[in-house]
Amino acid sequence: MKRINASELDSLDLGKVLLLDIRSRKEFESDSIRGSVNVPFDEISSGLSKLPKDKPVYVLCRTGDLSEEVAEILEDRGYDVYNIDGGHAAYIVSLVSSKL
Repeated sequence: MKRINASELDSLDLGKVLLLDIRSRKEFESDSIRGSVNVPFDEISSGLSKLPKDKPVYVLCRTGDLSEEVAEILEDRGYDVYNIDGGHAAYIVSLVSSKL
């Protein structure tokens, strides 16, 4: 499975990739990355059919664990998929670190 560090998210061209946030709707609404799409983990089985296969999918959760599971499922279904190591928590840490 392909992976990227959360600190690399800002370098993605969201016009060419899909950033899939699988956190709960409440978490997504309170703090999400602009341009990301929310399909909560508990809705993933019905939401997968809505995902385009014509661009890479980067999967994000709170800590990187659930996104790894979803990335494996997508990979098995033929998607070009990346797990974001450390998830949203690591992304926030990278933002804070870059401002110091």
